[in-house]
Amino acid sequence: MKWSAAICFVFLLSFAESKVPHRHEFGIASTLDSSQCSTQKNIHNLATITFAQFAPEATFEEVSKMTSDVLTAIKKATSKEQEEGCLENKLSVFLDEICHEKELTEKYGLSGCCSRSGEARHHCLLARKKTALAAVPPFHFPEPAEACKAYEENRAMFMSRFIYGISRNNPFMYAPAILSLAAQYDKVVSACCKAENTEECFQSKTPSLAKELREGSLLNEHVCAVKREFGSRNLQAITMVKMVQKFPRVNFTEIQKLVLDVAHIHEECCQGNAVECLQDGEKVMSYICSRQDSLSSKIAECCKLPTIELGYCIIHAENDDKPEGLSLNLKGFLGDRNFAQFSPEEKIMFMASFLYEYSRTHLELAVPVILRVAKTYQEILEKCAQSENPLACQDNLEEEVQKHIQESQALAKQSCALSRNLGDYRLQNVFLIAYTRKVPQLTSEELLDLTRKLVGIASTCCQLSEDKWSTCGEGAADLFIGHLCIRHEASPLNPGIGQCCNSSYSNRRTCITSLVMDETYVPPPFSADKFVFHKDLCQAQGRALQTMKQKLLINLVKQKPGITEQQHEAVTADFSGLLEKCCQGQEQEACFAEEGSKLISRTRDALGV
Repeated sequence: MKWSAAICFVFLLSFAESKVPHRHEFGIASTLDSSQCSTQKNIHNLATITFAQFAPEATFEEVSKMTSDVLTAIKKATSKEQEEGCLENKLSVFLDEICHEKELTEKYGLSGCCSRSGEARHHCLLARKKTALAAVPPFHFPEPAEACKAYEENRAMFMSRFIYGISRNNPFMYAPAILSLAAQYDKVVSACCKAENTEECFQSKTPSLAKELREGSLLNEHVCAVKREFGSRNLQAITMVKMVQKFPRVNFTEIQKLVLDVAHIHEECCQGNAVECLQDGEKVMSYICSRQDSLSSKIAECCKLPTIELGYCIIHAENDDKPEGLSLNLKGFLGDRNFAQFSPEEKIMFMASFLYEYSRTHLELAVPVILRVAKTYQEILEKCAQSENPLACQDNLEEEVQKHIQESQALAKQSCALSRNLGDYRLQNVFLIAYTRKVPQLTSEELLDLTRKLVGIASTCCQLSEDKWSTCGEGAADLFIGHLCIRHEASPLNPGIGQCCNSSYSNRRTCITSLVMDETYVPPPFSADKFVFHKDLCQAQGRALQTMKQKLLINLVKQKPGITEQQHEAVTADFSGLLEKCCQGQEQEACFAEEGSKLISRTRDALGV
C-alpha cells in the first residue's frame, strides 16, 4: 500500500473512533463535546509546530515537506460530508509521517524511537525533545530590514518560518501560545514596516514579545514537568486553585467541569498534541465567554478579541472580586462524618470541595501555599480519624494551617528587607553562597543564571504592596524551583535536591529553602588553575567585573563550602587590592603572575585548603 493511501486509511479509522462524547471520571460533565468537530483554520501552522517540536533538528524545508505531505493525505481522506480539518486524536498521523521519512530519521537519530509503536514510540519521541535542543541554534527575532523584505515578498512563508523557529527552540510550548505570539508579531511587522522609523518601532515592540515568549515557554515546560512527576491528580489540584481564584463566584459543580477540562487540555498540550491542544482550548474559552455574566466581571474585554488572542487574555485577566459573606470554619468543615470511612473516590471529592472553599475564601494566597494547607488539613483528618475523639483532635487545626501562611509571609519580608538593604549585586552574592552550598554540582554559569533569576524575583515582587509580597514570591519561586528540578531530572545533582524535587510538589519550595548544604559533597583537590589572573581583568568594568568577582566567589565556596562572610569579604578585598596594584603598573601580566600567586597562597591559608 502506498504511503498516501495508508495515511488516508489510518486517518479515516481514527476519525470514526473520535466521535464519542468526552466524559470525566466520577461522571462529571465536560464542555468538550467530541461529537462536534470544529473546523481547524490553523492546520498548516499546527502541523509545522508539531513537526518542529518533535524533530527540532529538521530544517525548515524538511518540516515544510512533511507538512505538505501529511496535509495532502488528510485532504484526500476528508470527504465533503465531513468537516475538513477535524483532526481530533490524530497525533499518531503526524508521528507516522515523521517516522516514514527514513532519511530524516537516520540523519537526526530518530530511528530508535521510530522502531517502536503506539505509546512507546510517542513517549520516546517526547523524551528526546529536551536532548535534541542541544543541536538547535538559538532563536532570534529577525532584523528589521530583513523582516520587512521577507514579509513583503511572501507574508505566509515569513510567518511560517517564524512559527517554525519558535517551535523548534521551545518544544514544550503550547500551540495556542505560539500562534498567539505569531499573531501579535504579524501585527508588529505589518505596522513597523510602514512606520517612519522602522528600526525604532521594532525596538519598542519586540522586547515585550520576547518576554512573553520566554515566560510562556518556561511556564508550559514547568506545567508539563509537574504533570510528568506528580501525575494528573496534582495537576487538577493546581488547576482547581487557579480557576477558583479566577472565578470565585462560580459554584462547585461548574468549577469541577472547567477544572477537569482545563487539566485535560494541559495533558493534551504536554503530549505534543497541538491540534487537540488548540481545538479544545478554544472550546473551553468559548464556553467561558458564553457564560461570562455568571463567571466573572473581569473578562468582558477579553471576550471581544479574536479567538487566537482570547486564551492569553483570559489567563492573564484580573481575578474576579471575592463574593461577600464568604467564610470557612476549618474545624467544622468535615462535620460529623468519619473521614476514615470515606472510599478513595469520596476522599478525592471531599478534598476537591475543601480546595474549592478554601481557595475562594483566600484569594490573596499563592497556589503552593493553599496546596500546603490542604495537604496538612488532610494529614490531620487522617490522623484524627484514628483517635477516640476526632473533633477534639482537630483543636490545633487552625494553628497548624496558619504556620504555612506565616512561614511564607516571613520569608517574603526577609527577602524584601535584604533586597532593600543590599541592592541587586550584594543580594546576588548572598544567593550565590547559599545555592553553591545547596547545589555545588551546578556550573558557575548555571549558578549565576539561577541567582540572577532570584534577584529578579525579589526586584519584581518587592516593588508591590507588602500584602502581595508572599503571593508574588511563592508563584515566581515555584517556577524557579520547577526549572531547577527539570535540570536535576536531566542530570541528577545531589540527593537533597532529588528529595525536594520528587517527594511533594506543594512542599518543594519549603524543602529547598530549608536545605543548607549538600552533605554528600566532597570538595575537589585545590587547583590553582581556577584562580588564574590576567591583565584582561584591567579592562573589565561594571557588570563584567562583578561577574568575575562572583565566579571567584563560586570557586571559593565550592572549595570551602563552610566559608564565612568575613572570610569572603577578606578575599574579595584582597582581590580588589590586586586589581588596583597591577592595573596601575606597566608590567600588568608579570604583576598578576607574581601577586596572583601570593593572593592564592594567602587565600589557601585563610580557608585552610
